[in-house]
Amino acid sequence: MTDKFEEKLFLMAEEERMCLPKSLEIKIDEKLKNLQKPRGKSPRHLRRWMPLAAALAMLFSITAAAATGMVRQRMEAMNREKLEEYFVQVYTSKVPADNYNRPYKEEERSRMEELQRAYQEEARFPEGEITMMESAGSYKGKGVAFLKDTSTFFFPEKEMSDEELLQIIDFYYKRDYSLQKMTEMAAQGETEIPQVEWTPGEPAGEDFLQSGAALSPGQELTVPYKGDLSLLYMAAGNNCIFLTGWNAIHKMEFGSNESVMFFNNFGRQTRITALCQDARGDIYLGLMQYGEDGWESALWVLSGEGEFLREIDLSAFRQRNITFGGISSDGFIRQLAADREGNLYLKGAGYTDEDFLLVIDTQGGLVARVPFGDYTSSMLGGIGIGKDGKAYTMVQDGEKRMGIASINPKEGCLEEIYMGIVPDTTLCLDLIAPGYDADFVFWGYDGIFSYNKGEDRAFVAMPAYETPCHVEGALACVLPDGRIVLASCTEYTDRETEEGIILHERIPEKTCFYYLPSLRETR
Repeated sequence: MTDKFEEKLFLMAEEERMCLPKSLEIKIDEKLKNLQKPRGKSPRHLRRWMPLAAALAMLFSITAAAATGMVRQRMEAMNREKLEEYFVQVYTSKVPADNYNRPYKEEERSRMEELQRAYQEEARFPEGEITMMESAGSYKGKGVAFLKDTSTFFFPEKEMSDEELLQIIDFYYKRDYSLQKMTEMAAQGETEIPQVEWTPGEPAGEDFLQSGAALSPGQELTVPYKGDLSLLYMAAGNNCIFLTGWNAIHKMEFGSNESVMFFNNFGRQTRITALCQDARGDIYLGLMQYGEDGWESALWVLSGEGEFLREIDLSAFRQRNITFGGISSDGFIRQLAADREGNLYLKGAGYTDEDFLLVIDTQGGLVARVPFGDYTSSMLGGIGIGKDGKAYTMVQDGEKRMGIASINPKEGCLEEIYMGIVPDTTLCLDLIAPGYDADFVFWGYDGIFSYNKGEDRAFVAMPAYETPCHVEGALACVLPDGRIVLASCTEYTDRETEEGIILHERIPEKTCFYYLPSLRETR
């Protein structure tokens, strides 16, 4: 009886053509070693263990095909409620891809690859599930969690365990399966796409925009663009937003979803690289134009009505030709600001040494070359006029701490300096402007900060991972009420000009504007 049972077991094992994962082979080897002949036991007694050993091997063994089947069973075991839950996480997300509160650590990446293989080939599943959150503020730094509104994963600061990594892998599989299954069911008429109730930040309708709510500094808006301009640059004016594309500047009212032509009389291929409006309403344009000798930079002045007033001659300040973004030119204006006294603050490349900031008057006369001294300031670092009327620039010290400093144009020096006010991980402060309920609002790749002079640290009004769109590649400006506006596009196209220049352009109908409050009281 035992012999026949043993033969059946081995026959079943042979027919299964078992291919054991390495981890299971080790487990089985350990079990079989423990089945060695006990002292004082007869060969006959040992033989009685053999069927059990074979059975044990079969119970522990999982072929790649069987594991795949178990993954499929795990997916199919989700009920309708779970399917919709995972599907809605994709369908209602405000951003088209996942975000993370911190990047994966190198060791985590390595283990993630191995665990993903184990999940698929060995059916190694997590014991628990990733935590779903309603707001970023509910994350307390333990375990892994997911915020569906912005498709953001929250990881603990310490290195994640295998269980936590498996929860992330399990989440990916279930989400992808739900998306596929719900789409198939909807196509076959077996279900309807779940209806979504949008909360603040929903696409604003015409009635909403006309109601004046778009002018509220605490109002978060999502406004799909209905204009026809492929955006290259954006800047806030005194009472509107200026949008620029190739050879054109549009004007758009706050909260509007359309823009109108403001100026396009450039005469040749032109790109705006910087723009600001002074208290009188005049508009200053840093631009690059394509000529016989390649790209040439210039500084133009327009009236508030869109009339060309004059060009400011910068030839006296040019020091060298530069290459930026693969484009060679005689200079590049990246930052512009105008104070109430008629001083223009210019930062870029090709006009001054990197250790200086240029201050000129509205006719192009030199006011000052302001040295950064013990500090540095990238041309990407913002310049802005504070509530006190002074110009401020982003600065960084030798310890890579970041802050701001006021500029004294009469003395030609930095004056008030506030260092280490943003996290050390902050790459740059691209925008500096007056805040609504604070002295300043900053924008950078780490998100939105508000700051009062004298505070040790800036207040985090909105981290980048909470923004409803990708920070990378988005255009940004600060409104007079302290709100940050991001313009993000999900699709691009390439267009070749008559000069053979390839223009990488945003598709207008795939562009959306996001109005983000910087108020401290909202958090």
